[in-house]
Amino acid sequence: MEFRTTGLSLVLLSVCLLTVTQLIIKSRLGTHGAIPLVPGDFLRYLLAVLQDWRLMLGVGVLVFAAVCWYAGISRLPLSLAFPVAALSYPMVFAGAVLVLGEAFSWPALIGNLFIVAGVLLVASGA
Repeated sequence: MEFRTTGLSLVLLSVCLLTVTQLIIKSRLGTHGAIPLVPGDFLRYLLAVLQDWRLMLGVGVLVFAAVCWYAGISRLPLSLAFPVAALSYPMVFAGAVLVLGEAFSWPALIGNLFIVAGVLLVASGA
C-alpha cells in the first residue's frame, strides 16, 4: 500500500509541477511573442528565449516533473496514473484564468468538472 501511495503522490506532484510549468512558459512566451516559423527568425528567437531565466526555470521544472512522473508510474498501473495526469487540464484551466487572466467560460468549467469526475471514478475503482 505504501508503494501505491508513494506512486500516487509522485504522479500528483508531477501534475502540479506540469501545471506550474505550463503557466510559466505561457507567460514568458507571451512576453517574447509567437514562435516564428521562418528558420532565420526562429534561431534569433531561440537565442533570445534561452537568455530568459524564468523560461529556463520553467524548462527545469518540466524536467523535474518528468522525473516525478516516471518514478510514479514505476509504482502504479498506467491505467490509474494516466487518468490522474488528466487533472492537469482543470488545473491549467484554473491557472490560466486566475493567474494569466485568460477568459473564463462556463462550458470550459463544466468540461473540466467532467474531467475531475472521471478521474475520481477511475480512482475509486482502482
